[in-house]
Amino acid sequence: MKDYKAAFTADAVRKINEAVMEVWPPNIDIFEVLKRTSGDVSGLYIGDYGSEYIARGIVRHSIYADKILLVDPFIYPASVRDEYNPIINPAQYRTQTLKNVNLWFALLPWIEAGIVEVIRTPADFDHRLNWESLNTQERKFEENAELQQAIKESVDDLSKRHKQNFMYQQLLLGAPDSYLRRKFEELGLGKEGCTVDEFLRSIHEKRERDPDFLEPFGPESGSQLFVMTTGAGYEVARMTASITGSYLFTDLYVKWREIELDRESHSAENKVWAPFAKALQNTPLRYLNSLRLEHALTLRKEGRLESLRVFLRKVWTGACTENPFDIANSLLLAGELAERIREAEEEWKQIDRDLFKIISKEAVGGLLAAGPLIAAGHAEFLAAAAVVAGAANLVHSTSQRRSFPDRFPAAFFMKVQENDT
Repeated sequence: MKDYKAAFTADAVRKINEAVMEVWPPNIDIFEVLKRTSGDVSGLYIGDYGSEYIARGIVRHSIYADKILLVDPFIYPASVRDEYNPIINPAQYRTQTLKNVNLWFALLPWIEAGIVEVIRTPADFDHRLNWESLNTQERKFEENAELQQAIKESVDDLSKRHKQNFMYQQLLLGAPDSYLRRKFEELGLGKEGCTVDEFLRSIHEKRERDPDFLEPFGPESGSQLFVMTTGAGYEVARMTASITGSYLFTDLYVKWREIELDRESHSAENKVWAPFAKALQNTPLRYLNSLRLEHALTLRKEGRLESLRVFLRKVWTGACTENPFDIANSLLLAGELAERIREAEEEWKQIDRDLFKIISKEAVGGLLAAGPLIAAGHAEFLAAAAVVAGAANLVHSTSQRRSFPDRFPAAFFMKVQENDT
């Protein structure tokens, strides 16, 4: 880990961002490229791109979406001024590049499985479009008090999510050893039974283990830029979703409010899937928290993605209120899903009970009737007859087991629970 992080030198950062330009050259026909990403049901994520939160967005929505689109977390070098260009001034992006690369590695299994695709937006290649979209966003928020309150709440939420980790990394791990030694002695922490050398040794170990922490501050480290992104602003995201035939989803309150207030201009995909995506994103159902890549892959391998999608739509239709974006819908969806899962669990238990009765009845009844014949030396013939007599019931029970996932799509969540225990 230490050698890996040490490799993120200014020169390495420059080369990585030069590669970004090679993959996405300025003269690329971005509209044509984006059109090729469209799928039957695809969602464009415009939420918190912190690794923990983006992972939650991916796993929850992978159980019904064919594909999830993410905007590349790397700043497009040609879209910013020279002073912020990671090719021209790479040293200030060393830490952020480390985080971006780690995010890419975390996403790699999903990308290789074809579930996640990383894209860029048209705004990266058109300065005027980028500027106009920013101005449109600014005017929209100036004229709408509801959005102003929503963004305040979302900023507070983001602060709660990331403040503690940021302060831990920068104020504790990032502080020079000389500063930590001085503070240790000033606060009298040695009275707790730990020496200053032991304390510093533990800090060094934490620095090495933290995959996103680069190095402590010092005379030679230089300042670093930290980027917090949601992928794209709403206007650009809406355009990108229109090109790719995707719906928009997020985990941020202000983004959901933008999507809801703009429902008149929604595409067909957004009208169908965005409200459901909001409810699913916020559903407090433990099964959804246990989802992993293997579950999404199993759905696709067994050809059950479409049937589960239809099932979830039916559950959603029966659960949602007249206002599809109502926050209460997440609780209603959770309740309805939990009931369907309970029904599936009870049916499976009944199949097991019936099978046990069949086996027990045939075995006991056959033995009771067979006493005289067994004594007369006909045990083998009778055993075969008993099997034939119970065969029809056994075949029926086996058929019920095999058809169970088709009759009860909620059985998928039983597997998730089973793997989690």
